[in-house]
Amino acid sequence: MPGKPWTEQEIARLRELWNQTHDLNSIAKAMNKSVEAVRMKLMRLGLRDDEQLQEQRSTTRGSVLPVDIMTHEEVLKILAGAIARLQQPDLEKREVMQLRVLADAAKTYDSLLEKFERWVEIEAKILEMEKRLNDLQKAKAADAT
Repeated sequence: MPGKPWTEQEIARLRELWNQTHDLNSIAKAMNKSVEAVRMKLMRLGLRDDEQLQEQRSTTRGSVLPVDIMTHEEVLKILAGAIARLQQPDLEKREVMQLRVLADAAKTYDSLLEKFERWVEIEAKILEMEKRLNDLQKAKAADAT
């Protein structure tokens, strides 16, 4: 759903801020707009094309994630180990509680990891579609001249 239309004052302010700094995050914050709204408006105004703004785009690939993120297999091994240990009769109540927390955390982590992986795939497809659209718009503009 599109946001509210930009006013002439907002467009003038955007141009002014863009001339001062090319930092989308600071411009968006100063204008109380999303980074994506600012990026798209800059493209529509012809101040910058998508390729130039792509580096500043916020994506999941730009997220701060540990390099050694656990795989599904590693998580399942932890979960299997916790379940196996829970089946042993010599456990103290405290250890049972810790293993259950570990098992719950492993299941949650695995579910979130799966969702994150799906999101990355979807995002890659969207970025590719945007690139194709941008290329088509450039070709159409070139044909019109």
